Order: sequence, then structure tokens, then C-alpha cells
Amino acid sequence: MLKTKEYVISFISQSIGIPNGLESIYEDIPDDIVKQISIALTGKDVHTETFEEDDSPIVDEFIQWAQEVYEEVCKENNIPAVWKSKWPNNKRFAVALTHDSDSIEVTEEHLQKVKDRFSESDLKEALEGRKNLYWNIERIKEAEDKFRFKSSFYFLTSEYNVEQYKDVLDELMKNGWEIGLHAGFGTHDNEDKMKEDIVEFKKQLGYRPRGVREHYLQFDYHKTLDFLERNEFVYDTTLGFREHPGFFLGTSMPFYPPKENWERREIIELPLIIMDTSLWGYMDLDEESGMKIIEYYIANIKKFGGLLTILWHQEAFLMKRGEIYTRILEKLSKENCFVSSGITIAEWWNNRNNSEISIVEDSQKGWKCIINNAAKGMCIEAKIFDSTKSISINGPGRIIDKSEADGEIHYSIELEGDCELFYV
Repeated sequence: MLKTKEYVISFISQSIGIPNGLESIYEDIPDDIVKQISIALTGKDVHTETFEEDDSPIVDEFIQWAQEVYEEVCKENNIPAVWKSKWPNNKRFAVALTHDSDSIEVTEEHLQKVKDRFSESDLKEALEGRKNLYWNIERIKEAEDKFRFKSSFYFLTSEYNVEQYKDVLDELMKNGWEIGLHAGFGTHDNEDKMKEDIVEFKKQLGYRPRGVREHYLQFDYHKTLDFLERNEFVYDTTLGFREHPGFFLGTSMPFYPPKENWERREIIELPLIIMDTSLWGYMDLDEESGMKIIEYYIANIKKFGGLLTILWHQEAFLMKRGEIYTRILEKLSKENCFVSSGITIAEWWNNRNNSEISIVEDSQKGWKCIINNAAKGMCIEAKIFDSTKSISINGPGRIIDKSEADGEIHYSIELEGDCELFYV
């Protein structure tokens, strides 16, 4: 239980972004909370049968509670509460746009079987050989580019060859999109198969994949993560429900999963929240019902400042209900959120974690906060509980927002490098 508790305390502290050395404020965290978080993050208490319309991430709720505990401790000791903003440029939540590519072309016979999924005009062009309905990479790129969004495409290179599209994919990579691996059947519990998939991916595209999602969301928690970590993946984004949207791991946040001995792994997990085939296949929803659920998860995750990871199959883009992807993009463009690819989200989370903040007592100026190794786009949140005092900055940073309520002053500070904050 001790190692589990250490992991959970570290997870909470990193999620909030509190200063180094203050993790001890959670030493008395109740055992039942430790148990609930540890069970949730390892997927040991997952019920897939039913979809709950008022679904909420229990682990994110505990993180929110821990944030309140931290602020209360600071208030009692008359020191400023300082923490890292979760997302670049003080965005309120984040979205990872991802696309599995199960197929890149199909036979005429297959098209005839699924013809009801497409418009008559698209189907006619496809049957005449003038349009590939199952290769939508450029179409998706164009839709995302309109809003300056980037995304990840995961290719099942064990099942088909994308060498003919290498120039297109290289151009995408050059401009900020990610090309990752959609690992084939059996790779989740067979490392030799996993290595074969990586070799084939590199053979076709000329580089190793950095992000991965297992085909059909197959996963053996510790075994699969061991494989992925040994094969140098930066992140995985497999763990989610097939049958319906939801918080499979009790959280929307990126995190470093535990090993079996409860040491922290280096690989990052981006929990999968929404998959298109859950909405249209398993749940058989119409467009408006599906969009309503998507809007619910956007609002819910925004409340917790979390990460909404969306899987929209690239081959579904022109299918009748799949076309609402552009509506999702438009909705996100109106939100104060950071939208990008899986690898960009994972790299940000690593850089945020490696940014160091510490609170020390200054003999002349009182308390000060030292920020080192600040990530690009990093912002610091600071709350002071004495309205007669204020925050001053020594170094490359500026206050971008300041608000006061109930005698407390909340600052948002944008950093341009390492600096010091003084509480005077």
C-alpha cells in the first residue's frame, strides 16, 4: 500500500502542478481515496455494459479536491498558492484529435455492401473509380487547417502499404501533423508481433512511430505498456471504451501509468474519451444525438481542465454521420482550448512535468517562487490570500490576468523563460 500511496500522491501533485517538495501535504490522504484512484488508473474496475448520460471522471474530481486542499494549506500558512497551468498559453482544457486508419481502399464488392453509408454522388464517383472514399487524409487535413488545428493519423501498416502516399504523409509531418502506428491484432500481448509492426512501419515510411493506438483497442495493461515502453514509444492512446464514450480510467488527464511495483513509467497514456464508431455503431445514434453527447463531454472536461481525446476514423470522414467531424472542429474553434496531435500533447505534458517551481522564504522580500526550465507556452497560476499584498515578477514574465474575489487575488502569469515571483 505504501508504494501505491506514493504513486497516487505523485500523480495528484503532477496533475495539479504544485511546487516541488510540497507533496507531503497529501501524506494523510485517506486510504479509500488512494484505493479508488489506483484501481481506476489501472482499469481494474471497468464496467462497459451501460452508458451513463451524467458520466463524470471520478479521478479528476479527486484532483479537484486535492487542489482545494493545497489552497487551504497555503491560506492557513499565509503563503501564496502557486501551480502550473495545465495547458499552453493558459488554455482552459485540451483536445487531442486522432484518426485510426483501419482501411485505405476497398473493393467494389465491399462498397456495394456499405453503399447506404455514403451519399449517392460520392458512391457513384467511387464506383466509377474517380474517388477513393477510404482515403481522406487530405480532406481531413484541409478541414483541420481551416481552424489551424493539427491531429494524429495512425496507420495499420501490417495490413496495407502506404508507400504510395509517402510524399503526402511526409508533408503532413513537416507541417505539424503526426503519423503514428495503429498496431495490429495480437501486438498487445506478443512483443515479437509488435516489433514486426514497428519494422514494417519504418520500412514503408522511413522513421519509427512515436505514438500508438492498438487495433480494436486491445490491451493487456502491464504487458502492453511494457512492450510499448521497451520499444521507445512516447505515448499510447488506446485505453477507452469501445461500446460508448466515457472515462475508462476515471480520468481525462494525461498521466504516467504505474508499473506493477507502482513505480512511475516514462510512457504517457492519453485516455481515449470519444470514438466515432461507439456513437454510430454500438449505440446507433443519429447525428444530433451524437453531437449532443460530444458537446456534453466538451463541457464536462472543460470543467476539470482535462484532455478530450477524440478518435475519428479517417475512412469514416465521408460517411453520412462521419461528416459531423467538421461540426466538432467548428465547436472547438469557439472554445478556449488547446487543440493538437497526440505527440504534441504528450511532449507538452513531458515539458510541463520537467518545468520546476519551488517556493522558498526570502529574508528581504518574504516568500518567493523560483521557476526553472520553463516550457514554451508555460503559464503559472498564483493565488494570494492577503489583499494587502501582491505578486511581482523578476525575469521574463508578465501578468496576463488578475481577478479578486472574497479577499483573494488570482493571478495568471505568462512566462517567457526562467524567472522569480515575489510575494510582497
